[in-house]
Amino acid sequence: MQLIKGLENFIEEPQQEKLQYIEEMKQFGIIGSSDSIIQSFLRAKKAAKSNANILIQGDSGTGKELFAIATHYLGIRKDGPLVKLNCAAIPETLLESELFGYEKGAFTGAGRQKIGKFENANKGTIFLDEIGEMSLALQAKILRVIEDKIVTRVGGLEAINIDVRIISATNRDLWQEVRKTKFREDLYYRINVIFLHLPPLRERREDIPLLVDFFIKRYVELEGVHISQIDEDVVKLLISFNWPGNVRQLENVIHHAMIMTDDERISIDDIPDNIFSSSSTSENINNLTGYIKKDNVIITDLDLDEMEKTQILKALEKAHWKMSKAAELLGIHRNTLTQKMKKYKLK
Repeated sequence: MQLIKGLENFIEEPQQEKLQYIEEMKQFGIIGSSDSIIQSFLRAKKAAKSNANILIQGDSGTGKELFAIATHYLGIRKDGPLVKLNCAAIPETLLESELFGYEKGAFTGAGRQKIGKFENANKGTIFLDEIGEMSLALQAKILRVIEDKIVTRVGGLEAINIDVRIISATNRDLWQEVRKTKFREDLYYRINVIFLHLPPLRERREDIPLLVDFFIKRYVELEGVHISQIDEDVVKLLISFNWPGNVRQLENVIHHAMIMTDDERISIDDIPDNIFSSSSTSENINNLTGYIKKDNVIITDLDLDEMEKTQILKALEKAHWKMSKAAELLGIHRNTLTQKMKKYKLK
């Protein structure tokens, strides 16, 4: 694998059994070699073999749409259509007609018949992104579609049979929304036959150098610039950051740096200052040696695995080794904590 210069010391050669999955994920723009991202992909592959509805949950920018696309094209409906709709991007008054279509004259401005997303997705998959933003009234209509396998266009009387698999995505905890009566419990169970959690970037920092290499090569082609090197201090900085905007934010930072640099390498000065606004190091920062600093972000020369192992141990001890509580303290999913405990042989 030919890497951008400066990344070699940060990327380990993946184990042989992982190579197949890494290459398969890359076909869908999913980049990484960490256990957490590979396990998420393997769950998606298993889910793809069925007709069951899938709920993908993860922070904004973690790649939910990429996983939905991969699940469709790796599945038994791959020859059918994949229809995507962002429920948060369309006004509530228009969302119903987008989903179900409408008949001519159904409302002012409806000068012709329109086929809805569900009909367009017949024999295939519909991807409902940010489904948690949908109103309760519209949720009830989605539930009817799932239960009866029919749609009725706005202003129409005909019941139209459809065969559609639903993949939903959200950055919210939908079960908490159910408890707050902001999301229908019956619909929650209908769309959540298979649950897929995507880890945030802060839980798979070992993938950051791979992502940096991928994005540099992507924008070399798209922008027509020539970047052949990235300074190691920059890579350390990127690995240390918490990335609240996840992979999408990292991509934007790399894109910015490639445009702003005056030569063929990315240096600290090319990184946007306003991106880095929080520290991601341990509490005892004054005891750490060998670090660089940009704004208030600290990057240490300590082994990142050792730092992570220490943080996990502290959380487990504080939580009296109760897994759910420790995961909550760390801000990660319980499944991710289990994987990391296996990695560091913590029992």
